[in-house]
Amino acid sequence: MGMRYAQHGGDFDVEDPGGVIRRAMRMGRRLRWPALGALLATVAATAARLLGPLAVRSGIDDGIAQGDKGMITRAALVFLALLAIQYLFAVISRYSVAWVGEQFLLDMRDRVFSHLMRLDVAFYSRSKTGVLVSRMTSDIESLQEFASDAAAMALANVLTVVGVAVAMVLVDWRLALVVFALISVLVALSVLFQRQSSKAYSQVRERIGLVLGALQEGISGVRVVQAFTQESRQAGEFGRVNEDYYEANMAAARAITWYFPAVAFIRVVSIAAVLLFGGLRVIDDNMTFGTLVVFLLYLDWFFQPIINLANVYNLAQAAIAALAKLFSVLDEQPAIAERPGAYDLESPVRGGVRFEDVSFGYDPHSPVLRNVDLAIPPGQRLAVVGETGAGKSTIAKLILRFYDPDEGAVAIGGSDLRDVTKASLNRAVALIPQDGFLFNGTLRENLKYARPDATDQEVWDVLRAMGVDGWIRDLEDQLDTEVRERGSRFSAGERQLVALARAFLADPEVIVLDEATSNLDPETEVHVEGALRVLLADRTSIVIAHRLRSAQRSDRIVMVDDGELVADGSHEELFEKSAAYRRLVEVWERGLV
Repeated sequence: MGMRYAQHGGDFDVEDPGGVIRRAMRMGRRLRWPALGALLATVAATAARLLGPLAVRSGIDDGIAQGDKGMITRAALVFLALLAIQYLFAVISRYSVAWVGEQFLLDMRDRVFSHLMRLDVAFYSRSKTGVLVSRMTSDIESLQEFASDAAAMALANVLTVVGVAVAMVLVDWRLALVVFALISVLVALSVLFQRQSSKAYSQVRERIGLVLGALQEGISGVRVVQAFTQESRQAGEFGRVNEDYYEANMAAARAITWYFPAVAFIRVVSIAAVLLFGGLRVIDDNMTFGTLVVFLLYLDWFFQPIINLANVYNLAQAAIAALAKLFSVLDEQPAIAERPGAYDLESPVRGGVRFEDVSFGYDPHSPVLRNVDLAIPPGQRLAVVGETGAGKSTIAKLILRFYDPDEGAVAIGGSDLRDVTKASLNRAVALIPQDGFLFNGTLRENLKYARPDATDQEVWDVLRAMGVDGWIRDLEDQLDTEVRERGSRFSAGERQLVALARAFLADPEVIVLDEATSNLDPETEVHVEGALRVLLADRTSIVIAHRLRSAQRSDRIVMVDDGELVADGSHEELFEKSAAYRRLVEVWERGLV
């Protein structure tokens, strides 16, 4: 016999398992009738199985003992009929339980992913991507492992244990007491085993993660390892982690080593006890031989479900832990929420962007921006410059309302961003990051991402206006070209051109660029900059500039230093009047930034 356990989900402290289960039941309320149907089918299958030995007893006592061939035939037919009923309802039960479980998981995956898409940037800043992905993979896998097999097994075995106990009492309560006394020992051993195995398998799950981490680090950094001839050292570090994993598995093996032989021993002792006490009563005519046979059948059915429940205990524990983790994600609330009564920004937006005495810090005790006053007229191209960590990107994040200011207000078209709807803000303001992110799919799907109702003609008109339609027409499949994951089929410049065209098609009034050309080679930069001129014409734009050329191309430049605006003007004006700006330009020209 072996022990089944989950490889994920169980290394999480669940303070209130009952509360987790109750919440899951509330969440799956729509599945209550299919779940009830699955329960009834399981009850029917269990009842048919438990009635089988009674047909055997009738065949022995009223057929064989009395020499009645007709009774033997009838008992055999009844037994076969009960087997057929048991098989039918067992199939229905297992399918129904699996269907209910998969439907629950379907809802859970949709709900968690939709919730993740609504959470704000602050949540993602403090959360590890790998942990979030594991919620949708390893934790769901733990639930799926339980739902697909263990749930049906657990339900059937719980009903079998209860049903067999009741049947034993009804058949012969004296012999049932003998069996229950031995079963109580088995239950005590099972509780002890579960405590020991839970701790052991928790260590197994924890240490397999360390093994995989060490393996990934070693393979990813193999060039560095070999460059510094540290192969032996790296192998030694992996060996130590691997040794810890081995010890955890051996602790689990030791628990299995004593438990299952003990179960087999108690089972044999129970059979011997039933044969002894039952056989003596048969000889004394206090029990029929058929009843003794029935009891022996029930006895075997009593032990196996208890062993099965021990086998699925860890799966159930891991499933509850996985549920708790998923619920912890669903309990996360966005820090940036739409106020009651929020209104849509007017379209087109009349008026530019304004910062009114804005102060902000990711940590309230460490401000990143202090008392920023900034007005950006409609149609102006503003470059925000400064050293790394000065607060440039924070200005962009506030315009996009990834965060709200701690003090003051950020307004577009005269409307405080905290008072407008998220949908209208997203229509009015577009972000173009350094790396144009493309989704797996076709070029058409990526270009229409912000405007799914756009026609192909409108897409081609945008591409033509930006001067990039020729490149796409040269592709074999043109708009139907598969971009592959993260746009890996295209170069960085081509991805950026698609991202710019996507923004152009969305037609926002305000565009925030996080230096859209900083990662490109000079030749590609010329093409992208040409497309940018078309895109930014007559639009308000804020460019987070990391290079001198980007600043010089702008209508106006503001310099941020240690969270404050220290200079404002054209490139020529700032170079003449601001020593801090001149130093920054010198750094740029030396190619240090």
